[in-house]
Amino acid sequence: MVEEKQSPEPVLPMQVADPTGNPATPATVTTARSKRKWILTGAIFVLIVIIAVAFLVFGVLRTTSDPIVGTWTVEPAGLQMQFDTNGTATLRYPETGYYAVGRWEKVAENRYQLYSTRGTKSPLLSYDPIADALHTDDFSIIFIKKG
Repeated sequence: MVEEKQSPEPVLPMQVADPTGNPATPATVTTARSKRKWILTGAIFVLIVIIAVAFLVFGVLRTTSDPIVGTWTVEPAGLQMQFDTNGTATLRYPETGYYAVGRWEKVAENRYQLYSTRGTKSPLLSYDPIADALHTDDFSIIFIKKG
């Protein structure tokens, strides 16, 4: 029987050569690359989520800043019209306390349709950004933004 001598040096794992004859990279290098790959993938995912949230937030802010939202008055008649972001429109007569609730919707750029509670359409309103006023097509009713 042949006796084997033990080497005083630590035993290193064998490296297997790939088919081209180059030695394989050590496991520690592969692990480091894998960690970097996961970190890079995670960073890209976080960036995509941040961009998606930004689009949602700015989209919501843009829709809530519709110029019609707010309180408007018709000075000679003493009427007030409140347009809310949820599409509710409330017409008030401050002197009598009478009010009527309906809804509004944007039908085109700077064009709005009002509906009564029964669904009856009112004349279209146009928003004039220069005058910051709402008016009917024939200018028979002109709303001026309050405050």
